[in-house]
Amino acid sequence: MLANLLNIYCINPNCCQGDMPLEASASFCPQCESPLLLKNRYFVTRILGKGGFGKTYELYDPQGKSNADSRKVLKVSINNHPDAIRLFQREATVLQKLQHPGIPKVAEYFKFWPEDSIDPLHCIVMEYIDGRDLQSWLATKGPRPITPERAIAWLKQLVEILSVLHQNPQEQYFHRDIKPANIMIRPNGKLVLIDFGAVREVTNTLLYKVGKGRSLTGINSPGYAPPEQMNCKPLLQSDFFALGRTMVHLLTEKHPLDLEVDPQTGKLIWRQHAPTVTKPLADLIDYLMAPFPGQRPQNTDIIEQCLEAIDRGKNWQESKHKYLVLSMSIVAILSLGFGGWRWGVDRMAADLNRRGVTHHLAGKLYLAQAEFKRSLLLQPDRHQTWYHLGRNYDALGDIKQARHAYNRAIEGKLPAAYSNLARLDILEGQYPKAIAIITAGLKLDPKDSVKYGLIKNLGWAYKGQNRYSEAKKYLQAAINLDGERASAYCLLAQVLEASGSATNATIQWQYCRRYADITHIDEQHWGAIAEERLTNMPLTPP
Repeated sequence: MLANLLNIYCINPNCCQGDMPLEASASFCPQCESPLLLKNRYFVTRILGKGGFGKTYELYDPQGKSNADSRKVLKVSINNHPDAIRLFQREATVLQKLQHPGIPKVAEYFKFWPEDSIDPLHCIVMEYIDGRDLQSWLATKGPRPITPERAIAWLKQLVEILSVLHQNPQEQYFHRDIKPANIMIRPNGKLVLIDFGAVREVTNTLLYKVGKGRSLTGINSPGYAPPEQMNCKPLLQSDFFALGRTMVHLLTEKHPLDLEVDPQTGKLIWRQHAPTVTKPLADLIDYLMAPFPGQRPQNTDIIEQCLEAIDRGKNWQESKHKYLVLSMSIVAILSLGFGGWRWGVDRMAADLNRRGVTHHLAGKLYLAQAEFKRSLLLQPDRHQTWYHLGRNYDALGDIKQARHAYNRAIEGKLPAAYSNLARLDILEGQYPKAIAIITAGLKLDPKDSVKYGLIKNLGWAYKGQNRYSEAKKYLQAAINLDGERASAYCLLAQVLEASGSATNATIQWQYCRRYADITHIDEQHWGAIAEERLTNMPLTPP
């Protein structure tokens, strides 16, 4: 069984023999007498790395089905602090749940007691990745940064891996420690994201804690970790910041800490060190690294859409073909005369608007944005399209552009645009301005579904001014219009809490949690608050 092994190692951290090889024929360490056969199965054959929290070894597994399968990795935690153990166990749990070629597979988790030791060693046996991490790869491949084409290819792979983490249907996770040293490249060029010790599950309670300023366990890699993570308040979008910083390092061969930061904007100054990078790719990387989480892509789908757009931009023959088709369509419309022109333009603009709405509902926000803009090129005063474009910018976190679009929609007297514009004012604390806009919108006699939003926002604005009696009146009126939408319940619960009616607030929190839609950005936040409020609290059936 050990015929192919030359040496084996003792993993007892207190053994003076630990870093020295032993003969493969030994069963116990001659220094500390700890067993060298782990779990009655594995032998440690090489030290791969070590740090403050533990060591990593190469294992020989005699039960492997092939020579490649017989090689495995053993991660050993030598830190018995409860937080360190919890993070270590979480890594094992997460990796056992996730299945993707870009994520290491875990064989098992176990505890090992060295001889005469009170505390066990916590061990994870995982897939051996044949390759190098990108930090060492970059240091040894020569004095050349990666090409923009390789950066795009690697971004696609890493975003796909993050999609498995962030959008896992059972439990969402975020990595929290993306950097070149935690990305390995296999001989076939495929990337693997490693070191999931900092991974964290995304829950409503977690989002609530972060929103209320509570700190999470701080695990930061300077230069790669975003500001909110340095303040122990990481989010899903924190992974995107680290991904962008990683790309900058690979494209410039400069560590992010060695680059300057614009003191006015907080943006990294890096483009002059990567002159071959195209503007669309550089813009995407800056988008990933935006100083504030709300300015970054909100999910991996948006990043994938950006990468698709870059690819389309590079395929000039396809773009030229589409341009010719559009030109021929316009020529055909012109041939119909003035009446035919107006009919054709109206129809094309309406079709483009519908396609934009379809993309928006599917979460393809950049594709939606392109369709809305094409529609507006044909009909600049199409107010319904301005409204949809505003919603799209709103979802992307571009508040300035959203405001502009909503204001253009208001020129067409669209009540929904009044409601959405007022919401932006409320979020910025401009309550009197919001109340004036809502009042103007209500005078347009909107249909009930839009009227609900206007009245709910009116209650929200009064809440912001601490005018709780008026806020309660309008929020209750919104509930009377539609009793199966969460927002008014969530806001009413907050009003009742602030005015000292805790029992009634609890009932409203129950409705808030029941009807909250996680795809609605406000209700996602309020639903997390409801979850926190109602946890471990006796509930009154609503």
